[in-house]
Amino acid sequence: MNSLKSAGTTVEPPAQRATAERRYVYNGEPPAEPMYEVAPRSNRPVQRPKRSAFTVIATLVAVSMMIVFYVWTKISVDRLAIEVNELQAQNQKIMNANALLQAEINKKSTLERIGRMATQLGLTYPKEQPAWIEVDGEKLEELESH
Repeated sequence: MNSLKSAGTTVEPPAQRATAERRYVYNGEPPAEPMYEVAPRSNRPVQRPKRSAFTVIATLVAVSMMIVFYVWTKISVDRLAIEVNELQAQNQKIMNANALLQAEINKKSTLERIGRMATQLGLTYPKEQPAWIEVDGEKLEELESH
Protein backbone atom coordinates (compact mmCIF):
# COMPACT_ATOMS: atom_id res chain seq x y z
CA MET A 1 0.00 0.00 0.00
CA ASN A 2 1.32 3.44 -0.82
CA SER A 3 0.39 5.48 2.12
CA LEU A 4 2.37 8.42 3.28
CA LYS A 5 3.55 8.69 6.82
CA SER A 6 4.04 12.00 8.43
CA ALA A 7 4.51 12.66 12.12
CA GLY A 8 3.34 9.23 13.16
CA THR A 9 -0.05 9.25 11.34
CA THR A 10 -1.04 7.40 8.26
CA VAL A 11 -2.49 9.42 5.40
CA GLU A 12 -4.26 7.58 2.61
CA PRO A 13 -4.19 8.72 -0.99
CA PRO A 14 -7.23 10.81 -2.06
CA ALA A 15 -8.71 8.06 -4.27
CA GLN A 16 -8.86 5.56 -1.43
CA ARG A 17 -10.14 8.20 0.97
CA ALA A 18 -13.01 9.11 -1.37
CA THR A 19 -14.16 5.51 -1.80
CA ALA A 20 -13.97 4.85 1.92
CA GLU A 21 -16.01 7.98 2.66
CA ARG A 22 -18.47 7.09 -0.09
CA ARG A 23 -19.02 3.68 1.42
CA TYR A 24 -19.77 4.90 4.93
CA VAL A 25 -21.51 8.19 4.34
CA TYR A 26 -25.23 7.95 3.56
CA ASN A 27 -26.70 11.04 5.19
CA GLY A 28 -24.95 13.64 7.22
CA GLU A 29 -21.38 13.66 8.46
CA PRO A 30 -18.89 10.81 8.07
CA PRO A 31 -18.38 8.66 11.16
CA ALA A 32 -15.67 9.73 13.62
CA GLU A 33 -13.98 6.33 13.60
CA PRO A 34 -13.73 4.22 10.49
CA MET A 35 -15.65 0.97 10.82
CA TYR A 36 -13.31 -1.60 9.42
CA GLU A 37 -14.95 -4.50 11.27
CA VAL A 38 -18.26 -4.12 9.41
CA ALA A 39 -18.39 -4.82 5.71
CA PRO A 40 -19.93 -2.01 3.68
CA ARG A 41 -23.43 -2.61 2.38
CA SER A 42 -23.71 -3.06 -1.31
CA ASN A 43 -26.47 -1.28 -3.18
CA ARG A 44 -28.98 -3.71 -4.62
CA PRO A 45 -31.16 -2.74 -7.54
CA VAL A 46 -34.64 -1.65 -6.44
CA GLN A 47 -37.24 -4.25 -7.27
CA ARG A 48 -40.70 -2.99 -8.10
CA PRO A 49 -43.57 -4.99 -6.62
CA LYS A 50 -45.06 -7.27 -9.20
CA ARG A 51 -48.68 -6.63 -10.18
CA SER A 52 -50.93 -9.59 -10.49
CA ALA A 53 -53.15 -10.09 -13.52
CA PHE A 54 -56.23 -9.88 -11.28
CA THR A 55 -55.23 -6.41 -10.05
CA VAL A 56 -54.68 -5.15 -13.59
CA ILE A 57 -57.97 -6.61 -14.85
CA ALA A 58 -59.89 -5.31 -11.81
CA THR A 59 -58.45 -1.84 -12.37
CA LEU A 60 -59.36 -1.90 -16.07
CA VAL A 61 -62.90 -3.06 -15.27
CA ALA A 62 -63.32 -0.36 -12.63
CA VAL A 63 -62.05 2.38 -14.96
CA SER A 64 -64.23 1.17 -17.85
CA MET A 65 -67.29 1.05 -15.56
CA MET A 66 -66.62 4.64 -14.47
CA ILE A 67 -66.29 5.73 -18.10
CA VAL A 68 -69.55 3.97 -19.03
CA PHE A 69 -71.33 5.54 -16.06
CA TYR A 70 -70.01 9.00 -17.00
CA VAL A 71 -71.15 8.66 -20.62
CA TRP A 72 -74.54 7.27 -19.51
CA THR A 73 -75.13 10.24 -17.20
CA LYS A 74 -74.16 12.68 -19.95
CA ILE A 75 -76.62 11.05 -22.38
CA SER A 76 -79.36 11.05 -19.72
CA VAL A 77 -78.80 14.72 -18.95
CA ASP A 78 -78.94 15.57 -22.67
CA ARG A 79 -82.21 13.64 -23.09
CA LEU A 80 -83.72 15.37 -20.07
CA ALA A 81 -82.63 18.78 -21.37
CA ILE A 82 -84.33 18.05 -24.72
CA GLU A 83 -87.49 16.91 -22.91
CA VAL A 84 -87.49 20.07 -20.76
CA ASN A 85 -87.16 22.25 -23.87
CA GLU A 86 -90.07 20.44 -25.56
CA LEU A 87 -92.25 20.81 -22.46
CA GLN A 88 -91.38 24.50 -22.19
CA ALA A 89 -92.37 25.01 -25.84
CA GLN A 90 -95.64 23.13 -25.23
CA ASN A 91 -96.30 25.20 -22.10
CA GLN A 92 -95.68 28.41 -24.07
CA LYS A 93 -98.20 27.31 -26.75
CA ILE A 94 -100.81 26.57 -24.08
CA MET A 95 -100.18 29.92 -22.39
CA ASN A 96 -100.60 31.72 -25.76
CA ALA A 97 -103.85 29.81 -26.44
CA ASN A 98 -105.14 30.75 -22.97
CA ALA A 99 -104.27 34.40 -23.56
CA LEU A 100 -106.17 34.36 -26.88
CA LEU A 101 -109.21 32.73 -25.25
CA GLN A 102 -109.13 35.25 -22.39
CA ALA A 103 -108.99 38.12 -24.91
CA GLU A 104 -111.95 36.60 -26.78
CA ILE A 105 -113.92 36.24 -23.53
CA ASN A 106 -113.20 39.87 -22.63
CA LYS A 107 -114.28 40.99 -26.12
CA LYS A 108 -117.53 39.00 -26.07
CA SER A 109 -118.53 39.93 -22.53
CA THR A 110 -118.66 43.70 -23.02
CA LEU A 111 -122.00 45.26 -22.01
CA GLU A 112 -122.46 46.97 -25.38
CA ARG A 113 -122.22 43.69 -27.27
CA ILE A 114 -124.60 41.91 -24.87
CA GLY A 115 -127.06 44.84 -25.18
CA ARG A 116 -126.95 44.68 -29.03
CA MET A 117 -127.57 40.93 -29.02
CA ALA A 118 -130.44 41.33 -26.52
CA THR A 119 -132.18 43.92 -28.72
CA GLN A 120 -131.75 41.62 -31.76
CA LEU A 121 -133.51 38.87 -29.80
CA GLY A 122 -136.30 41.25 -28.80
CA LEU A 123 -135.35 41.67 -25.16
CA THR A 124 -135.78 45.06 -23.50
CA TYR A 125 -134.53 46.69 -20.34
CA PRO A 126 -136.99 46.42 -17.41
CA LYS A 127 -139.12 49.50 -16.80
CA GLU A 128 -139.40 49.02 -13.04
CA GLN A 129 -136.81 48.30 -10.41
CA PRO A 130 -136.43 44.68 -9.35
CA ALA A 131 -138.01 43.85 -5.98
CA TRP A 132 -136.39 41.80 -3.28
CA ILE A 133 -138.26 38.73 -2.07
CA GLU A 134 -137.90 37.63 1.51
CA VAL A 135 -138.04 33.86 2.08
CA ASP A 136 -138.96 32.46 5.47
CA GLY A 137 -136.46 29.76 6.54
CA GLU A 138 -139.15 27.59 8.22
CA LYS A 139 -141.37 27.58 5.17
CA LEU A 140 -138.38 26.75 2.96
CA GLU A 141 -137.54 23.73 5.12
CA GLU A 142 -141.16 22.65 5.10
CA LEU A 143 -141.26 22.80 1.30
CA GLU A 144 -137.97 20.91 0.97
CA SER A 145 -139.10 18.11 3.28
CA HIS A 146 -142.20 17.31 1.15
